[in-house]
Amino acid sequence: MKKTLLSIFFLGACLTTNAQGLLNGNFEQAATPLLPGVATDCPGWGQGLYTMETAAPYAGTQSAKLATINDPLTNSLLNWGSDTIPGLITQSVNGNWNNVANMTLNFAYKKQIAAGDTAVVVAEFLDTMTADPNDDVLLYQAFGIYTGSGTTWATESLPFQQNPNGTGTANQFVIFATSSMAAAFGTGTGMPGSTLYLDNVTVTGMNSVVEMTSETLNVYPNPTSGILTFETSGALDHVALYNINGQLQLNTTEATIDISNLPSGIYFYTVISAGKTYQGKVNKL
Repeated sequence: MKKTLLSIFFLGACLTTNAQGLLNGNFEQAATPLLPGVATDCPGWGQGLYTMETAAPYAGTQSAKLATINDPLTNSLLNWGSDTIPGLITQSVNGNWNNVANMTLNFAYKKQIAAGDTAVVVAEFLDTMTADPNDDVLLYQAFGIYTGSGTTWATESLPFQQNPNGTGTANQFVIFATSSMAAAFGTGTGMPGSTLYLDNVTVTGMNSVVEMTSETLNVYPNPTSGILTFETSGALDHVALYNINGQLQLNTTEATIDISNLPSGIYFYTVISAGKTYQGKVNKL
């Protein structure tokens, strides 16, 4: 991300901590417009390149709208470095969390992402070690990537996946979302017209997760070189597959999937069937 905005937007957030995880105030608080149609300061989220949307929120009276624009004036005001300015929201809170592997990132979203562009929502638990941000260690990550158009609200639940190379104590939580990954991370110019809406963002302890048993979910063959089948005792609603970095590799409602085009290694799955959520891992040969 652009260093200029790192210093502006990584502000402390008003999160409530409890034994189950983290709960955010879902954008219902009164917000202060900082730059009309571009920037907002919302309690609990801080300053960012987003606005509050009161038309047809997922819940309550308003949601967050992250829109990618092309605006030379905004570029000159923010010193962004490009006239293409992505929608951007982030929050960070210090604390001390246990059992992160059992937590999940939940939110509602809708999107209209321009062709060739990508929106992203990512949450991380870090070991900050010292005051120097350059020595932060990534411990767990939940990561969602979104393209195309979906003009009705959908809900997402992303499990936190452990970084196998990260060790330490989870003492900082960071969540970041943008309507244009290319523009925000400097990997491209981004596409004006991409819009991501967010609402009801929470991090919870995933008490509803049921451990996999042979009576409820059978995943085979495991390991596999390509074809993978999820056999459930109830109706299968959703299958998501993530790599070890928490990046979504597949999102489907099909019980049989082909992962032959994926690199060899360990993958984590989340299966929703008859209102229950199951998690596990599979080895791709």
